[in-house]
Amino acid sequence: MHVERTFTKTDRLQLGWQFRRVYDAGRCAKGRLLVVYALDTMEEPRRVGVVTSRRIGNAVTRNRARRLLREAYRYHKQELPEHLQLVMVARTAITEKKLHDVETEMLSLWRTAGLLPAT
Repeated sequence: MHVERTFTKTDRLQLGWQFRRVYDAGRCAKGRLLVVYALDTMEEPRRVGVVTSRRIGNAVTRNRARRLLREAYRYHKQELPEHLQLVMVARTAITEKKLHDVETEMLSLWRTAGLLPAT
């Protein structure tokens, strides 16, 4: 399986209104480690936004949570539809988890949200 190594700015949601649109119009799947919001768009390329609030912990902990979510996404983004806006929100339980745990739950939530076929 080919894994794209980069995670460029064009792959990210960056502006507040972009996040708000996904929250308001998208569908939601909630898990123990993260919450996934997804919005199908016909005209825009696939993009992702990662959110970690201060409730997660200090800056080091929040950055680790963001790295885990981005890395799990990067491994599996080719499986997602081409025109999709995605927001992943870390929950406090993510702090003591490894990449494999985050990846497993993320894929499960993507299936729940209808982004991947059920297995």
